[in-house]
Amino acid sequence: MATNDIKGGRTLISVFDRKRFSVKIGYIVCYLIAIGLAVSTFYPLLWVFFGALKNASEIFVVPPTFLPKTFLWENFAKAWALYEIPKVVLNTFYVFFGVIAVKLLVLSSAAYAISHLKVPFKKTLYLIFLATLILPFFAYIIPAYLVIHNLRLIDTYWALWLPAGADSFSLLLLKGFFDDIPKDLFEAARIDGASEIRVLRSIVLPISKPILAVLAIFAFMNVWRDFIWQQIILPSASNWTISVALYWHSLNQQGATKPYNIQLAAMLLGTIPPMIVFLFFQKYLIGGITFSGIKG
Repeated sequence: MATNDIKGGRTLISVFDRKRFSVKIGYIVCYLIAIGLAVSTFYPLLWVFFGALKNASEIFVVPPTFLPKTFLWENFAKAWALYEIPKVVLNTFYVFFGVIAVKLLVLSSAAYAISHLKVPFKKTLYLIFLATLILPFFAYIIPAYLVIHNLRLIDTYWALWLPAGADSFSLLLLKGFFDDIPKDLFEAARIDGASEIRVLRSIVLPISKPILAVLAIFAFMNVWRDFIWQQIILPSASNWTISVALYWHSLNQQGATKPYNIQLAAMLLGTIPPMIVFLFFQKYLIGGITFSGIKG
C-alpha cells in the first residue's frame, strides 16, 4: 500500500484513496467501533461514580436510574474517613517503594550478568526463568507461604518485598533491553578500569531509564491490584494496603453493614491513583516495551 507524508507524518493510505467513498465509509465504521469500545469501557466507571453520589436506597430502585436525584458529594468524604484512605494508600506506596528497590537491586544485577557476563550454564538459567512464566500464581502460593512462615515474616512487608526479587518476567524484560546495548561501551569502561558494578551503575542503568520506567509502572499496578497474597500475608489492620482494606470494609460481614453508596465511593477513590499513573506515564510504558523488543 502506498504511503504519503501528511503534516510530517506517514500514513498507509494515500490522499487520493482517502477521498474515495468506500474508504470514507471504512473510516466512519472504524470510528463508530472505537466510540462503542470507549463507551463500553467507561460505562462501569460512570455507573460507580454516579452510584457513589446517590442515596443508598436509590441504588436499588426499579427501574434503575443512571443519574442521582440529588448529588451527595459528602459520600466521598465519608468513604475517605471510614475506609482510612490516607493510611492504606500510604501503606500501599510503602510496599511499592520496597518492591521497586528490590527489583532494581536484584533483577538489574541478574539481568546484566545473564546478558553480558560469562555465567556458567547461562542458557540453562535463561530457559528455567522462561519456563517459570508458564506457572500460574496459584501453583506456588502454598510453597511461598510456607517459606514466608518459616522465616517468620508473616504480617511484615518483607513478605511482599523479598518475592519481588524473583520476578522472572521483569528479569527477562531487562535482559532483552540489556542485550541491545552496544558491547563497545562495556569494553571501553573495562579498559578504563571500571568494575562490573561500576559499569552497571554508571552506564547500564542510566541508559535503561525507559525500561526501568516500564518496570516501575508494572510494579505499581501489581502492588495496587494484588489482593490474594497481601490478604494472606497482612492480617493486621495497621498494615493493610488499599486492596485488602476495600475487601475487609466492603465484602466481609463487617463491611456489609456499610451503605452501598459509601462502598462505591471508596472503590472509586481506590481506582484514581492507578488511573493517574497510567495516564501520565503511558508514553514510557509504550516506549519501554518497544525498546525492549517485545512484540504483541
